[in-house]
Amino acid sequence: MKDWEEVEKEIQKLNSIHRGILECRGNARREIVKNDGRTISMWMTKKQKSKKSITYQMIKYAFDRLRGGCIFNSPYFRLSYEREYLSGSCRYSMVGGILVELGLATRHNTGRNSCYYVPIWA
Repeated sequence: MKDWEEVEKEIQKLNSIHRGILECRGNARREIVKNDGRTISMWMTKKQKSKKSITYQMIKYAFDRLRGGCIFNSPYFRLSYEREYLSGSCRYSMVGGILVELGLATRHNTGRNSCYYVPIWA
Protein backbone atom coordinates (compact mmCIF):
# COMPACT_ATOMS: atom_id res chain seq x y z
CA MET A 1 0.00 0.00 0.00
CA LYS A 2 1.29 3.45 -0.90
CA ASP A 3 1.90 6.13 1.69
CA TRP A 4 0.74 9.73 1.36
CA GLU A 5 4.11 11.02 0.13
CA GLU A 6 4.02 8.60 -2.83
CA VAL A 7 0.43 9.51 -3.62
CA GLU A 8 1.18 13.23 -3.40
CA LYS A 9 3.97 12.84 -5.98
CA GLU A 10 1.55 11.09 -8.33
CA ILE A 11 -1.04 13.84 -7.84
CA GLN A 12 1.55 16.48 -8.71
CA LYS A 13 1.97 14.84 -12.13
CA LEU A 14 -1.71 15.37 -13.03
CA ASN A 15 -2.07 18.32 -15.38
CA SER A 16 -4.09 19.73 -18.26
CA ILE A 17 -2.52 17.24 -20.69
CA HIS A 18 -4.10 14.46 -18.63
CA ARG A 19 -7.31 12.89 -19.97
CA GLY A 20 -9.43 14.39 -17.19
CA ILE A 21 -10.97 13.18 -13.96
CA LEU A 22 -14.04 10.95 -14.04
CA GLU A 23 -17.25 12.49 -12.68
CA CYS A 24 -19.35 10.67 -10.11
CA ARG A 25 -21.90 9.51 -12.70
CA GLY A 26 -19.08 7.94 -14.70
CA ASN A 27 -20.17 9.34 -18.06
CA ALA A 28 -17.90 12.39 -18.40
CA ARG A 29 -14.49 13.68 -17.40
CA ARG A 30 -13.46 17.01 -15.93
CA GLU A 31 -10.47 18.73 -17.46
CA ILE A 32 -7.71 19.80 -15.10
CA VAL A 33 -7.03 23.52 -15.49
CA LYS A 34 -4.35 24.00 -12.84
CA ASN A 35 -2.32 21.92 -10.40
CA ASP A 36 0.05 24.03 -8.33
CA GLY A 37 1.08 21.42 -5.76
CA ARG A 38 -1.48 22.64 -3.19
CA THR A 39 -4.72 22.89 -5.15
CA ILE A 40 -6.18 21.38 -8.31
CA SER A 41 -8.71 23.29 -10.40
CA MET A 42 -11.00 21.66 -12.96
CA TRP A 43 -13.62 22.81 -15.44
CA MET A 44 -17.11 21.88 -14.32
CA THR A 45 -18.66 22.56 -17.73
CA LYS A 46 -16.83 23.68 -20.82
CA LYS A 47 -19.82 25.73 -22.01
CA GLN A 48 -20.03 27.87 -18.88
CA LYS A 49 -16.29 27.85 -18.24
CA SER A 50 -17.08 27.33 -14.57
CA LYS A 51 -14.23 25.91 -12.53
CA LYS A 52 -13.88 24.61 -8.99
CA SER A 53 -10.82 23.80 -6.92
CA ILE A 54 -9.93 21.18 -4.37
CA THR A 55 -6.95 21.04 -2.05
CA TYR A 56 -4.38 18.34 -1.59
CA GLN A 57 -5.56 18.25 2.04
CA MET A 58 -9.04 17.18 0.87
CA ILE A 59 -7.48 14.38 -1.16
CA LYS A 60 -5.37 13.33 1.83
CA TYR A 61 -8.51 13.21 3.99
CA ALA A 62 -10.16 10.82 1.52
CA PHE A 63 -6.96 8.80 1.12
CA ASP A 64 -6.67 8.39 4.90
CA ARG A 65 -10.27 7.14 5.08
CA LEU A 66 -9.61 4.59 2.38
CA ARG A 67 -6.33 3.54 3.95
CA GLY A 68 -8.22 2.94 7.18
CA GLY A 69 -10.48 0.48 5.34
CA CYS A 70 -13.48 2.85 5.20
CA ILE A 71 -15.49 3.97 2.23
CA PHE A 72 -15.33 7.57 1.10
CA ASN A 73 -18.75 9.06 0.48
CA SER A 74 -20.42 12.42 0.26
CA PRO A 75 -21.66 12.61 3.89
CA TYR A 76 -18.14 12.00 5.25
CA PHE A 77 -16.69 14.64 2.95
CA ARG A 78 -19.38 17.09 3.97
CA LEU A 79 -18.67 16.55 7.68
CA SER A 80 -15.10 17.75 7.31
CA TYR A 81 -15.51 20.23 4.46
CA GLU A 82 -19.04 21.57 4.86
CA ARG A 83 -18.34 25.10 3.61
CA GLU A 84 -16.59 23.82 0.50
CA TYR A 85 -19.26 21.17 -0.08
CA LEU A 86 -22.08 23.71 0.17
CA SER A 87 -20.39 25.98 -2.34
CA GLY A 88 -19.90 23.08 -4.78
CA SER A 89 -20.80 19.47 -3.98
CA CYS A 90 -18.86 18.50 -7.13
CA ARG A 91 -15.70 18.86 -5.05
CA TYR A 92 -16.52 15.51 -3.45
CA SER A 93 -16.46 13.71 -6.81
CA MET A 94 -13.37 15.65 -7.89
CA VAL A 95 -11.52 14.21 -4.87
CA GLY A 96 -12.90 10.71 -5.43
CA GLY A 97 -12.18 10.88 -9.14
CA ILE A 98 -8.52 11.59 -8.48
CA LEU A 99 -8.30 8.55 -6.19
CA VAL A 100 -9.87 6.42 -8.94
CA GLU A 101 -7.51 7.85 -11.54
CA LEU A 102 -4.50 6.95 -9.39
CA GLY A 103 -5.77 3.39 -8.92
CA LEU A 104 -6.44 3.81 -5.21
CA ALA A 105 -10.24 3.47 -5.25
CA THR A 106 -13.13 2.17 -7.29
CA ARG A 107 -16.26 4.17 -7.93
CA HIS A 108 -19.62 2.58 -7.08
CA ASN A 109 -22.72 4.14 -8.56
CA THR A 110 -25.74 4.36 -6.23
CA GLY A 111 -28.17 4.87 -9.10
CA ARG A 112 -29.30 8.27 -7.80
CA ASN A 113 -26.80 10.49 -9.63
CA SER A 114 -24.46 9.76 -6.77
CA CYS A 115 -21.60 7.45 -5.96
CA TYR A 116 -19.18 6.37 -3.26
CA TYR A 117 -15.60 5.19 -3.34
CA VAL A 118 -14.09 1.99 -1.98
CA PRO A 119 -10.38 1.29 -1.47
CA ILE A 120 -8.98 -0.80 -4.30
CA TRP A 121 -7.33 -3.15 -1.80
CA ALA A 122 -10.62 -3.92 0.01
